[in-house]
Amino acid sequence: MPPYNKHKGERNAMNFDYIIVGAGVIGSSVAYHLKSALPDSKILLLDRNHTAGAGNTAKSAALYRNFFSSRTSRMLAESSIKYYLGLGDKVQLNPIGYLWLFSEEQWAASQKAIKQLDPQKNDFEILDRAAVTDILRLNPDAKAPFPEVNAGIYCHLCGSINAMALAQYYASEFKSLGGDVSFDTNIKSFILTGQKSCYAPWDDVKVSRIIDQKGNTYHAVQFVIATGAWIHDLLAPVGIASGILPKKRQLFALSIKNPEQLLVHPDSDKKPAIILPAGGVYIKPLLDRNMLIVGCADDLGQPFLMSNPEPDVRYFHNAIEPVLNHYFPKLSDYKLSLKWAGYYDYHWPDMTPVIESVANLTWVGGTSGSGIMKAEAVGRIAAAGLQGKGEAVLADGTRFEVSRLSLRRRDVEREELII
Repeated sequence: MPPYNKHKGERNAMNFDYIIVGAGVIGSSVAYHLKSALPDSKILLLDRNHTAGAGNTAKSAALYRNFFSSRTSRMLAESSIKYYLGLGDKVQLNPIGYLWLFSEEQWAASQKAIKQLDPQKNDFEILDRAAVTDILRLNPDAKAPFPEVNAGIYCHLCGSINAMALAQYYASEFKSLGGDVSFDTNIKSFILTGQKSCYAPWDDVKVSRIIDQKGNTYHAVQFVIATGAWIHDLLAPVGIASGILPKKRQLFALSIKNPEQLLVHPDSDKKPAIILPAGGVYIKPLLDRNMLIVGCADDLGQPFLMSNPEPDVRYFHNAIEPVLNHYFPKLSDYKLSLKWAGYYDYHWPDMTPVIESVANLTWVGGTSGSGIMKAEAVGRIAAAGLQGKGEAVLADGTRFEVSRLSLRRRDVEREELII
């Protein structure tokens, strides 16, 4: 850090063209793509954690998928996945697939979205009940409040990835291009111009500098906030309605005796992540370690605010365990071995990322639980917007208008398939 300046009463701050706050998977992607496009620009990526991706990125289920109801989500995810496939072992990519299970009622309600998809292009197959039970050692019958398993969609362009490794890949590439990084740096306040006029509407109000927990100050021409669930807490005090709110999500690791408790054919190549038709419960298999990661995408009840960050074992026993016991009775002797909690950064009402600017401040977030699977595309789009471009070229060559993800000129479809 710069030395203390006794004359000014504060630490000297370096000047940057861009400062990106938040080195999760989104912020690191933005930093990399912006530096790639502007190699001569002075860009700082900072984060309050000790390394990139150590916040909510590291606390995710770390799954990726291209199976979405909205065209916008599919564009963002498919182009990102294409890029990740090229990284392979660098991010521990494992294309295990998804098996999304539907009740009869859910299947009927999903037909409009499913009919928009191309099984060959989007790489999936539709399974009837018999085909599902040939893969999973599953109880497909209904018993209130749990619906039956009527059908499934096996999505092949889906799998798991090391989310922290992905964020660190982007941050490392950014640094290798000459980008500056500052970890263990927690931004506490934004200092705005226009204080003397009480931020009169005719004054040129913008961010002058930001200050960290040690009193260090940072100046930039443009500031980018990519702190995910913390976006609202950072921006609301300076009068910005980001449209993004945090919601707690909890994950639990279960030790099982053997894969035969879950799969009919444990030696088969089909060992997918599973989304059950009850309660938004999902399963990520780690069968080489005889372990399952389970979570739940609940709705009403969990507040949209930064609440207790610790996982609650009662949540597992009350909201997840009954679902597992119904659909997988053979798993009754598992052991709860690990638990952790993080936050999704939701954007209502469409569950699609936001890239918006006020004065010289841009925020990038609202990924609503799909940040990892869309980070590559979102980074490119945000970088294009920060350069003043109206269009971004995604990894698969798709052209995407930056304004589509703005709040003022938004042009996206509501995403229905949220986990």
